Amino acid sequence: MSSIITVSFFRQSSFAVAVGKTLLIFSYRELPEDEMPLNSRMSDQDLAGFGNILVFVPRNSAEHYDDTIFSWKPSFPITYFLSSDLKDAAPKDRKVHFVKENDEINIAGVSVRVCGSTDAGVSFLANVGGVRVFHAGDLNLWHWREENTPQAIARAEADFYATVKSIPHDDLDICMFPLDPNQGGFYDAGANHIIMALKPRVFFPMHWGRRAEIANDYARRMHTRHTTVYALTGMRETVQIDLSQDPPAFFNSGRERLAGPESKEKVVTLGTYLEDNPFAETDLPVNLTNEKK
Repeated sequence: MSSIITVSFFRQSSFAVAVGKTLLIFSYRELPEDEMPLNSRMSDQDLAGFGNILVFVPRNSAEHYDDTIFSWKPSFPITYFLSSDLKDAAPKDRKVHFVKENDEINIAGVSVRVCGSTDAGVSFLANVGGVRVFHAGDLNLWHWREENTPQAIARAEADFYATVKSIPHDDLDICMFPLDPNQGGFYDAGANHIIMALKPRVFFPMHWGRRAEIANDYARRMHTRHTTVYALTGMRETVQIDLSQDPPAFFNSGRERLAGPESKEKVVTLGTYLEDNPFAETDLPVNLTNEKK
């Protein structure tokens, strides 16, 4: 398995993580075209070339589930992992696992552990050839210091700490976790605890709404000797990570300019990053779009 992985951010809690020929897609959701241009969306072109595609939906909510995921070609090797509260959502002709906390499933060399949440749904831990990726879904220390009673805050803390303790703590590489400024004071308490408890090598803030400055500020100030915080804030912003280095090295990153209909630039999709592609490790800027030739 290559030590180079690729992480792409779409919006809110939606990420794609490419590890070799395996693609993990979390909480994918699309918006109207005026908010999410067609060439910033995931398409069949992005999925082509991967030998194993796993799609994760942690809960039945508009921020985590979009039936667009079932519009991708059924000929692709896609397996869906849907929270059990979505049992009536999936087409009958797709390979779907409806999951609950503590389920463990192995698919084509990928080990999936279903973890808990402090809101509806679940969180996911995937092990792809030794690369461990955690997506929190709506797991967080949900409290509002200015509004909740001390008793309510204490209950939220106890629930959160117990849930985090149940998550395997073995050499976590990538963690995607909420950083919601709507909570007001101490909105980053959950993220801080995750970094201290799980010690992920790379931490990506998510669920910050339209407040990209929240993610950027957290990335500037929250570093430990175990964890690098990296903020992806632009739609389809992408970074490649070399996990063989300590700390991990980041390259080929930045907010990629989307090619419009008149663009003369070559269109590059997520398949560009497959490990057997001779250009996969170039440091030249690439354009991740879905525009068809």
